[in-house]
This record gives sequence, C-alpha cells and structure tokens, in this order.
Amino acid sequence: MKIIDQTPLLDANGKLSLVNRIQGMLKYGFSWPANLEAQEKVIAQLNKGIEKNHTLFRNQRLGASEIVVPLILIGSSGIFALEATPLKGFYRARGDEWGTVSNGKFQPASINILSRTARLAKILQVFFERQGLKLSVEPVLLAADPGMHIESVRPAVRVVMSDAIDRFAASLVAGRPVYNPTEISELVERLQRPRSSRQEDQAPSVDDALAVRDERPFMESEPSRMQSILNSPRSDALIEKGGAQTFQQEPSELDFALEEETSPTVLVRNPYTPEEEETPQPKAAAPKPRRFFGMLSWQVAVLVFVFICWCAALAAVSVFWLIPTIQAQP
Repeated sequence: MKIIDQTPLLDANGKLSLVNRIQGMLKYGFSWPANLEAQEKVIAQLNKGIEKNHTLFRNQRLGASEIVVPLILIGSSGIFALEATPLKGFYRARGDEWGTVSNGKFQPASINILSRTARLAKILQVFFERQGLKLSVEPVLLAADPGMHIESVRPAVRVVMSDAIDRFAASLVAGRPVYNPTEISELVERLQRPRSSRQEDQAPSVDDALAVRDERPFMESEPSRMQSILNSPRSDALIEKGGAQTFQQEPSELDFALEEETSPTVLVRNPYTPEEEETPQPKAAAPKPRRFFGMLSWQVAVLVFVFICWCAALAAVSVFWLIPTIQAQP
C-alpha cells in the first residue's frame, strides 16, 4: 500500500518534536497528538493486510480549500473516507446518533464523529464531482484503541473496532474490483492535482469521466491558514459552516476553488449572475498575520505565559524545600 503523508509539522522521520507538538496543539487543538497516534496505529494495521493497488492519503487538503480529510483510501475496492479515533470506553452508534453509554443510559457526545465522518465522505465525493467524476465515497469510522467498544445499531457510517481492522483490510483485498489500475492512478492524480471541469448537461459516467481530461491546468491560489479536521469543536464548526447546511443543496453549488477564484474558501455558494460578470468588483487582499518562528502572536503569548507560570511554580517549590533547611541551621 502506497502512503502519501501530508501531515504538517512532522520531521524527516515522521516524528513530532516538542516545539512542533506544542505548536500543533495550539493550532489544531489539544487532542491533535492523540489523533496522529491513532492514525499511525490504524495505518500500521491496514498496511499489513493491503499490499498493492491501494493508495492511502494522510491529512490531505482538498484543493485550495481549508478542508483536510484525515485518511483517504483509494484502491480497486473503491474510495473510502476514514476517521481514526483514539477514544476509549463504551459508545453507541445508532443511525446518526453518537454518544456514551453509562449504567445503561445514553448520553450524546459533544462531538458527533459519526456525522462528521459522513460529512467528510460527502465533501470528498463533491470534490471529485466538481472535477466531472461521478462516484461514491464510503465513510468508515475506525477505533484505534482496543479499549473502545461501540454498540452499533444501523449506524450512518461503517464502524470498525480495533480488533476488526485486519478483517476490514482483508475484505478490501478480496472484494470485487471497482476500479482498474489506470482509473486508480487517475483518481490519485485528481486528488493531488485537481483540475477544473466544464460539466455537460448530462454528467458523464465514471469510465467516461476518467477517459476525458481537462487540459487547463489547475491554478491553486495561496492557501490561508490550514485548518485540520480533527477532534475539536473548532474543526466541527468549520465543517458545519460550509458543509452541513450547504449539503442540502445540489452538489453543483459547492465550490473547492477549482476554477477562477481569487482566494481559497471552505465551501462557497457562487450562483452565476450576468451583472457580476460585467462589473467585477476587485477584492482587497487581507493582510497576512505576522508570525514568529512559524506561530501567530497569540500563540507566542500563550507559550510565554506558560513558561512564566512554570518558572513561578519552580520557584515556589524551591522556596518550600529551602525554608526547613534554613530554619534547621543554628
């Protein structure tokens, strides 16, 4: 299995330094390192059972948007949007409901990872549809920790627990092929180098769409600050803002900055109006925030505050241990 890792802040060995770990927690949420560890566990298990004809993207950004999908698996068996969770405990997945189970009572979770995984799959499907490829993406939730138990009752997404990841990988290899190697290569290329496509009145099939290429190169505008889709209310708000409400509309109304947009957006509804084409209104570029060692000013301020608190605590402990020694001296 070919693995394409787009995770930010990793060194050449794929590890997080202490500084990058703190920077990533400030930027993507305090659960970011735990999510990366969960991804590594899941990738290791999948890599044992899937040898070839599959490509796994890790933390891949879609076009010029700020949407990052944690794991995307493309192979002969299909296209899958994978979410690896490091959670532990007893959970229940019923339809699109997600929560914990304690003493037989169901408590909805603050972050519904079932709905989020389903939305990520829908976003990825629309991303390919914007390039003229009509296909389906299957959402899959993977439990990385053996201490997590999920009671599934017709869940909205496919749920795979830690001890069943190997069987899940084996089912992909033994399943009926959906795409041939040429089509797989085309899908991988479209994910890495998206192209805008002028769709005809009737959308082409997958085979026809894969055989026809738009020769116009994709011009990716400079992205704004990358927003990771991980376990944080902030990332959920990003999907909710551009995804959940907009998905009630037709897929053609979603935009991933694949055409002539001047600035990257998450999901933009951009209906055509002749007046806007005749009198375009230039938009002033927003000033870039000033950065220090790759961090924003507020992130540096937080680090300074934590360092001061640590020094104060160290001084207090030192005084606490020195006072009895001084008093004991004659």
